[in-house]
Amino acid sequence: MTTLAQPSQPLQSRASRQRELWRRLKKTWPGYLFISPAGLLITVFSYVAIIFSLYISFHQYDIISEARPFEGLENYARALNDKLVRISFRNTFVYVAVIVPSITVISLLLAVLGNQVRRGRALFRTIFFIPTITPIVVTSMLWVWLYEPTGGINRLLQMINIEGPNWLFDPSTALPAIMIMTIWGAVGYYMIIFLAGLAEIPEVFYEAAKVDGAGRWHTFWKITIPLLRNSLIFAFVTLTIAAFQVFTQAFIMTQGGPMNSTQTVQMVVYHYAFQRFQMGYASAISWLLFGVIFFFSALQLKLFMSRELY
Repeated sequence: MTTLAQPSQPLQSRASRQRELWRRLKKTWPGYLFISPAGLLITVFSYVAIIFSLYISFHQYDIISEARPFEGLENYARALNDKLVRISFRNTFVYVAVIVPSITVISLLLAVLGNQVRRGRALFRTIFFIPTITPIVVTSMLWVWLYEPTGGINRLLQMINIEGPNWLFDPSTALPAIMIMTIWGAVGYYMIIFLAGLAEIPEVFYEAAKVDGAGRWHTFWKITIPLLRNSLIFAFVTLTIAAFQVFTQAFIMTQGGPMNSTQTVQMVVYHYAFQRFQMGYASAISWLLFGVIFFFSALQLKLFMSRELY
């Protein structure tokens, strides 16, 4: 009797799971209906587009000619030997190397300072957060005006008897000028991230350190930094991804000039895709950039990610 009853148990459990699944679907189908338009848009314009870009990266694909032959890795080999691509990667690496640590350090210091402010705390946070919610196109045009030879920055320098450069038309100052604008616009967002992390640190740690006679600097390095590890990892990874994809501010402020000193990888992709209509080649460059971003993001997570929960 027992051996005859055993085969029916998996069938009964499977049937019960199916009934439970149908019961949940009947209960939640309106929610799926509401999110279906957004899901369809994401599927078509994100997932399908990503797969299609990988497909055309192996083809001589443009929007003009009908012949789109398969070329294998030729587009990738061409990109590695393209002088413009190499310049753009060099500029982008320099941009990332400056932007990521600068924004992280300045945002962290502002967060620590803002966490200690007792009066006017909301005003302090608002002042630094306003540039974050301002559209990047607006801020870029504002800084173009500030960087003019007779603009606000050079006028301030004249007040202390310093002759300001022609910021956006000098190859030695164009990229640093874009970096300054980016730092100004991003520190407010990451300051809020660090403020949220600081709020989660139990005050008992600082009280114990004070009892043990630890100074502010020692407390900052031994308590604040370790307990902000998750926030720091988030800042490092998201800043790295965003910095490698810089486009808008460089495109508006300099168009990649002067002398390709502000040419970024995303601008090169735009140039080949929408000015020369070489979609396959532009997709190959994009996937090379994806590989670089994936490598550095994985490396950061591997080096700094901790399983410890505070």
